[in-house]
Amino acid sequence: MQTKAFLSSLLVALLTAGVTATPTGVEARDIKSEHGWDGTISEFSKFASSVGETKPRPKGTVITPKENDVPVAATGMDARDLESLEKRTPGCVYVTKDSNFNGASGYLCIATNGGCTGWNNDWRYSISSFGPDPGTTCQIFTDPNCSGTASVAFGYPGYGNLGTWNDNMASFRCWW
Repeated sequence: MQTKAFLSSLLVALLTAGVTATPTGVEARDIKSEHGWDGTISEFSKFASSVGETKPRPKGTVITPKENDVPVAATGMDARDLESLEKRTPGCVYVTKDSNFNGASGYLCIATNGGCTGWNNDWRYSISSFGPDPGTTCQIFTDPNCSGTASVAFGYPGYGNLGTWNDNMASFRCWW
């Protein structure tokens, strides 16, 4: 019992001090190729349009989804400063209308870093998988103009099952 209490207090002390655990041995996978993407970059205007003002990259935790994860709603909790990370190349996202990156798909490159992107009528409320490229962080929203319920910020490989946002996403915002 004393060992359990000691380990618990040690864990609390480490977390309070801001220790960050970084996974090692993670193997990158190419979501697009795994699901039959032919290498074509979709014409942005056929899928979405830029709306609203740009926002700075969130300073909260960026989630790296694992297989079978679903996104969760964002909270006001701040973590490390992501601005200190190295600058990445402009990001793109791979989306599909069916879960697990199946069905009709599009591969879009976002024009504005931090800008809100609204889905066109054919894609609004019909997306079931969302995968940012490596180095790109995104948030998805239930309502147009990046409003409504917001997910936590997440990165590659994205989510094959969007949970609350499955067929319920009107807009998104990405940073790179």
